[in-house]
Amino acid sequence: MQLATRNLKLLFIHGWATDSRIWKYQLEEFSNDYEVIAIDLPGHGSNDKWSEPTLKSAVEKVLSTINPTSHIPHLTSCFIGIGWSLGGKVLLEIAANNPCFFKGIILIASSPCFVAKDDFTAGQSRGIAKRMLKDLQNDFTGTIKRFYPLNFVQEEFAAENAQWFVDYYDKKCAAFQHDSIINSLEALFSFDIREKLRDIKIPILIIQGNEDTVCPPEASRYLAENFANARLEIIEGSGHIPFLTRHKEFNKIVRGFIETL
Repeated sequence: MQLATRNLKLLFIHGWATDSRIWKYQLEEFSNDYEVIAIDLPGHGSNDKWSEPTLKSAVEKVLSTINPTSHIPHLTSCFIGIGWSLGGKVLLEIAANNPCFFKGIILIASSPCFVAKDDFTAGQSRGIAKRMLKDLQNDFTGTIKRFYPLNFVQEEFAAENAQWFVDYYDKKCAAFQHDSIINSLEALFSFDIREKLRDIKIPILIIQGNEDTVCPPEASRYLAENFANARLEIIEGSGHIPFLTRHKEFNKIVRGFIETL
């Protein structure tokens, strides 16, 4: 296939309290045409630690995966970053400070500012965020298990893919590093990159479920309106993980975007 000769590499970055296995339908779909890399973020299925309540540990993991000499632009511009939720924020942090590292970015259910503020209402309430952090510190496994079903709307939750997700991560979460998961959650809560969005000029695709309650659709609309070169795709009837519950539709959208680069 001609697309494969273009040497594009797809770099997948998962969300909070999951791991790279979440991309099973994308790895199957795209690995025949591209080099596909799926990262396990620190403390999420990998042995390295998320050592502080910022994105630093995740950013360093991604950069070291891209290339040990990633300061050389032509070695990194063949990458397309694909990030879900927390993973999307990691991509934004890298792209804002290293604009030559990616040929394009795909953000799924992500936000420029996770917690709502006076000048940004498209986020989670600060009270809910604080309560979740406290619950996580007091009951790590129980809190994460209560979070997983929130990724789906009611119609999705009854489907086989959603049940796979809940069953798999209900078992997997006990193996996650507690301090790393807590630090990554705090990093989410403090993240706010709105002032740097206009500096990111590479092509960006934003994919959002219209019934997502974890990352409100308004956050994705804000991103689309404030990037220099962005396109927003809304998947109707989907919650926070459209690449799992609506993977055929999602993969088609992604492939169409890649073919324009």
